[in-house]
Amino acid sequence: MQKQAMIIGILFLLIIAGLSGCNQVDNERNKFIGTWISELKQNPMGDNTYTETRIFYENDSYVTTNMGLSRIPGTWHLANDILVIDTYFPGKYDYIFSQNNSILTITSVAGGFTENLTKQ
Repeated sequence: MQKQAMIIGILFLLIIAGLSGCNQVDNERNKFIGTWISELKQNPMGDNTYTETRIFYENDSYVTTNMGLSRIPGTWHLANDILVIDTYFPGKYDYIFSQNNSILTITSVAGGFTENLTKQ
């Protein structure tokens, strides 16, 4: 009888620990939801500068602007602490939140390109 109670107790603790881990993933994921604006960028086609808007939606959809003009749809998710964005130009990024989650710094895993985004 004691063994059964101990096994039930251990299973209960494992279930609670597993559920609390899901909550942490949801909390991290929720930090992304919303509209983010990039730093001022130089247009490679000319002298004009522009900002880029990235919108992360709760349903895993994603939209970004391309040189401030056209909208490019896609999806996003987190996998092993990596931000994965699937669009015409897919990418995987390391990320860090700062300033009370109002600044998001993403760094391309493939090429080291870094971009700072400000939450709107």
